[in-house]
Amino acid sequence: MEGMREGERRDERFPRRYRLGSNRNYRYVYRRGKSHPSRNLVLIHLKGRDLKLGFSVSGKVGNAVTRNRVRRWLREDARRMRQRLKCGKYVLIARPGIAGVSHEALTRELTRLLSKARLLREETQAEG
Repeated sequence: MEGMREGERRDERFPRRYRLGSNRNYRYVYRRGKSHPSRNLVLIHLKGRDLKLGFSVSGKVGNAVTRNRVRRWLREDARRMRQRLKCGKYVLIARPGIAGVSHEALTRELTRLLSKARLLREETQAEG
């Protein structure tokens, strides 16, 4: 990595404070949240004071390798968009067709879904 000393790494993990956490929290968002569907994703959003994100990839998507890859892609995209997202609780559900989609296409679909649901901060919607 250029510009960094040997052995030094930037922390690019998905912080625990942004995770939705327990099954109880997922059920609460499913029950009370508003759903926004797209071809390969379903977004369920509930207004809240702070930002919490959860990801759901069922066995219908594929084997464990495929499910984990999709979950990593979603987590990475959410991590990059974290500053642009409005506060609230989000659950991203992967649909079975997502297994054949590239990461770039998934990123575009997620961005389009969030802007259509008006969940991106105003100053960034004017730019995009």
